[in-house]
Amino acid sequence: MALKSLTLSIACRRTPRAVRRLVLDEGGAAYTLSYVMVFPILMLLVALSVESALMLMAKLGTVHAAYVAARVAAVQGSARDWPNARQRIEQATRQAMVPFANGANRSSGTADDLQQSYRRAYRQWADDAVADGYIQSKQRDVGVAVQVEVGGPPTSWQSEITAEVTYRYPFRVPGLGRLLGERSDSGFTFPLTSRVTLPNDGPQNQWQDMGIGYGRE
Repeated sequence: MALKSLTLSIACRRTPRAVRRLVLDEGGAAYTLSYVMVFPILMLLVALSVESALMLMAKLGTVHAAYVAARVAAVQGSARDWPNARQRIEQATRQAMVPFANGANRSSGTADDLQQSYRRAYRQWADDAVADGYIQSKQRDVGVAVQVEVGGPPTSWQSEITAEVTYRYPFRVPGLGRLLGERSDSGFTFPLTSRVTLPNDGPQNQWQDMGIGYGRE
């Protein structure tokens, strides 16, 4: 027992000296210096690859959302007054963008009835549904970061409808955000914009019923 205690005491006294010798030893520094200098650049490239893939997915989402906005405008623009139609266009566009949103949870607040209905429909449809809070964070992100522009009501049944959707993609890596993004209240973001133009194809008669005849007095 005494021999074991003596050995432990000697080892404790030698440990600081060994650590000091390891710190002051410059052997092999010339070989490791290049790795130390290249490692941050390598990690930045890896982060850039990941961010680029996420941005590409969000860009595809803006194309899909812009198509949805133009399609809903072609349908609702003929059936309803324009303020009501525009509200439905914005709702459909944001719902179409939810699966592609970052979900950075940049704002807080309670969900409205439409958002709750969306989550209930998703849980019934998906076999392996994700957490409800994750979908809610995506919905809040879409409410803050998505802008929809539709060029007014169609002037005729065959006029074109153009919809433009902009999603401000939030960077997850702060270093990349400073290099490529724009500073905003929620951090560094990059605007992703898509524009889609579709023909109106609205009804050509005064009853706006496409010739079916239902709903006439």
